[in-house]
Parts: sequence; C-alpha cells; structure tokens
Amino acid sequence: MMPKRGVRIAWGVLVAACVLVMVRQVFVGLEIDEVYALSLGFRLVQGDRLFAQMWEPHQLCALPPALLVWLYRAVTGTTTGLLVFVRVVTLACKAAMCWVFYREFRRDLGRGGAGLAALVLFLYAPKWFVGPDYIGQQFYFTVAAFLCFHHYVTRGFRRPWLVAVGAVCACFSFLAYPQSVAAFPFLWLGLFLMGRRGGERRLAGVPRGAWVLLATCAVCGGAFLLWALQGFGFDVGAFLARVKLILDDPQYGFTAAERLVQLGQQALSVLQGWRWSLAAALLLCAYLYRRKAFARDRMALLLGVWTILATLQCTLRAVKDSSLDERQFVPVAVLAGAWVFWRARRKPGTAALFWLGYLPGLAAYVLIVRSSVLGLPATFLYLTWPALCGLLVLLRWDTLALRRVAMACLGAMLVFLTVCRLWCVQTTGWKPANITDTPLVPIETGPAKGIRADEKAADMQECLYEALEPFAGQAVLQAIGEQNGLGFLMADGTLTVAQASVISGTDSDPRFEDYYTLVPDKLPDVILYDDAEVRDMAQFHAWLEENFAITDRYTVTHGTASLQVLVVDGWAQ
Repeated sequence: MMPKRGVRIAWGVLVAACVLVMVRQVFVGLEIDEVYALSLGFRLVQGDRLFAQMWEPHQLCALPPALLVWLYRAVTGTTTGLLVFVRVVTLACKAAMCWVFYREFRRDLGRGGAGLAALVLFLYAPKWFVGPDYIGQQFYFTVAAFLCFHHYVTRGFRRPWLVAVGAVCACFSFLAYPQSVAAFPFLWLGLFLMGRRGGERRLAGVPRGAWVLLATCAVCGGAFLLWALQGFGFDVGAFLARVKLILDDPQYGFTAAERLVQLGQQALSVLQGWRWSLAAALLLCAYLYRRKAFARDRMALLLGVWTILATLQCTLRAVKDSSLDERQFVPVAVLAGAWVFWRARRKPGTAALFWLGYLPGLAAYVLIVRSSVLGLPATFLYLTWPALCGLLVLLRWDTLALRRVAMACLGAMLVFLTVCRLWCVQTTGWKPANITDTPLVPIETGPAKGIRADEKAADMQECLYEALEPFAGQAVLQAIGEQNGLGFLMADGTLTVAQASVISGTDSDPRFEDYYTLVPDKLPDVILYDDAEVRDMAQFHAWLEENFAITDRYTVTHGTASLQVLVVDGWAQ
C-alpha cells in the first residue's frame, strides 16, 4: 500500500489538477445559452419587469444573474469583462458547495470516496460552461437544497433553519426550471417519513421539518407572485393572460403522446449504443463469477462494471467525434442506483439519499423531458444528480470489492469530464470542435473581454461592440435567429432591450410582432440583422421594415462576422 504521505501528495496533485482545469474553463469557450441567462439578469437590472416587458420562456432564472450584473456594475461602472467576473464568482460558489459536500459525506464514505465524488461534482456542469444558465442553476440549487436537508435528517433533526435554507434553494431551483417542481412532493414526503421514523418533534402529527419546508416554499412562492403581479398593477387577469401568451410557444406545441413517440424512436439508437459496453461487462463479470470471486451482489457488480465501461466508451467517442454531447453512460449509472437502493433499502443512510436526492431527481427528469425540445440523449444531463446519489450508496456497501467498483465509476467519470474539458471546444450550436482544429481567439472588448473563443464567436463579439458602441443609452433590437445576449450589454451596459425575448430561435414568431402593441414604450432605436443568418427571419424582418421608419442602414464587419445596422426613428407613417 502507498504510505500516508504518498496518498496525501497524490490527492493534492489530483485536486490541484481539477482546480487548474476549471480555472482554465473560466477563460475559454463561449456559448449562447450562458450569455442568454446573463442578458436576462441585465434586463432586470435595467428595469424590465418579469412577464410585463420580458417574454422569455426561461425568465424566472434571471434573479441570480441580475445580482451579479448589478454588483459588477455598481463596483466598476461598466459591463466590460463582466462574463469573467460571473464565471469566477460561480466557480467560487461551486467550489464552496463541493467542499460542503465533501464534509457532509466524509464521515460515512471516508476521505477517498467523499473526495472523489466531490471532485466529480466540481468538474461537472450540465452544459459544460461555468456561468449560471437556467439548467446550471437548477442543478446547483438542487444540490444545495439536498445538502441542507440531508444534514438536518442525518444529524438528529437539530437545526430546523437548515430546512428553511434548503427550501429557499429548492425554490430557486424551481424558478430556474419550473418543471423541476415535480421534485417537491417527494422532498416533502422524504422529510415527513424520516421525521416520523427518527422521532422528530411533530405538530398535528406532521414532523417539524416537513412543516418548515412547506411554510418556507409557500412564503417564497407568495412573495415572488406578489412581486410579479406588481408589474401588472396587481391585475390578476392581465397577468394570467400574459403568462398564457408567453407559454404559447410554437416550438413547444406538441402533445405528451407526440413527445413520447419521438422519444421512443430515439431510444433505439441509445440502446444500440449500449450494446458493446454491456456485452463487455457481461463477459468480464462471467469470468469473475466463474472464478467465484463474487458469491453475492452479482447484479450490483454487473451494473457497476457496465457503468465504468459505458463511461469509458463515451470518453473515447467524445475524443473521436470532438463532441460534448456524449452522456449515454448516465442512465446506466441511474439504473445501477435503482438496484443498489433496493438492495440497501434497510441500511442506515440509504433513505436520506433516496428520498432527498435520487427520487426527486427522477421526478424532475420525467416532467422536464416531457416538456423539453431536446433529443433523448441530450436530456440525460438531467439524470446526473440521481446517478451520483446511487453511486454514493454503492460507496457505503459492506463489500470492499463493490466499494472499489463505485470508486472506479467515479474515477471513470472524472476521466470523462477532464478529457472533454481539455480536448473539446464549446461552440454555438454544440458543433464538433477540438483544440487541434478550432484555434481559440482572444476577445478584446465588451462583456466577454478576457475570454478566448472560437473565431466565429470572437469575431461576433467584436462586431457587436463596434456596431453598438455609437448607440450608448439607446434601445436595441437584435432581429437575429441566433441572438447573442452579450450584444445587449455592449456600450458599457447603457443599452436597453427593445424586444420581447433575448432567446435565440424566434424564427419570425408572430407573437413578437404583438409586443410593440402591448408594450408600446419598447420601440427600438437600432435594429441588427446578421448577414450570415441561419434561421428563417424573413417574415419578422419584413414586418419590422414595414412598420418602423428606417432612416439609415449600413454594414459593420469584423473578421467572419457581418451585421446590418438599421437606424430607427419611431413608427412608419
């Protein structure tokens, strides 16, 4: 065995390597979903109200980014370099959360198991980038809520304020992705059952923790609803009509049956992708069984080995295809978790992980996957937390060999995350790219200053800066299919948003023409077109030019980027 000093050095090197990988991530890559969330926060800081002036489908995630935008502008007076600041703060919060996670499980899993799980959590981000987009917020706040609830129920129910803090985190998770509210009944039921079993103080037969969760969520929900209604003068009818208008999005206009058929068609390719890793796992386990290396828990061994091999297979595919979308190993880990939860259902500590982590995560996934437009493999990112909860149970197993299998699963995931972060380059649209074929170009101006991105993304940032710098203090409309949220933060953050939504993919959505009738004070002073438009915006462009008085038109280019700038003087006569 390695001496203790050698073990400490090895762990120090591993932790330092993971920190360096994530610090590098702060300064590389640019993807539109990350800056979309930042532009939502900017809208709030500039005075736009949820639902009233903001029609984005993910606007409820705007509060945390708004706080960071407000803080940075209050200190610096500008938005230049804002994205690096947001990433640094997010990474610091992520590191703190992982440290708390390690401390929470060190007692039960040992330093090695808890440390490896914490490092996987540290390197993982749902969409790879560091910034707090809506999916990232849903994940981080879910984990934070779990840590609060788990500590409360496993440490003698002594600190009810932890449940209140966890409930607030859960509410932020629900706001970030409203479909994840499906987790709430299971969280409440978990606190109820464990409180009853643990002899927690009760009121009307209901344990104190369950009451605190319910009351805190009710207060948070009520306060948020009142704040949102304030933008409509507390006119409930007008508020509900606007919510219905925003939710009536053409790209989400499919029934549950249609979505189920679509997912079923995609499931076949996923199953085919698993066949080689499953076959290899069966052969390896058959060899071990024949040698009588495992007399019991053979299914746990098979599922654990399959998880390891599926993870390594995804790693190889990520390198081969330069793809950040290889997550097919996650459902295998979830399946392994289901089995170990069943086998360990009477063991201490299992119930807390199941009711507060695994089951709420699965419930949220079911509702999210039904409403999402993502393909089935891409939705597996929402299963990462339940998968990790299952591995935590396997790390507590009474068989040393299976504990080592769980450690190997986490090690394989760590390899996968590290390889993807160092080899692949994140681009808009998640197109295949790696460090050998996609050189990173430094961005010298604007909110993304200090970040190195692929040439197309970097050129667009410089072009947006040059196009919008003359319009400081004015209202801008990006009539672009693949909008870039940082465009609204140019000119030192003095611009205002003059459009219904800052999300990409409006595709001539007819609702956005109604925006200027329902919100008449949001007329644009400048409109941008992308000369390399990749979506069908012709109908929307025609409507804009017919209804607004265009007084000037010119083109701004920078490298591969080219933008048309249209100067507007109110409504056309």
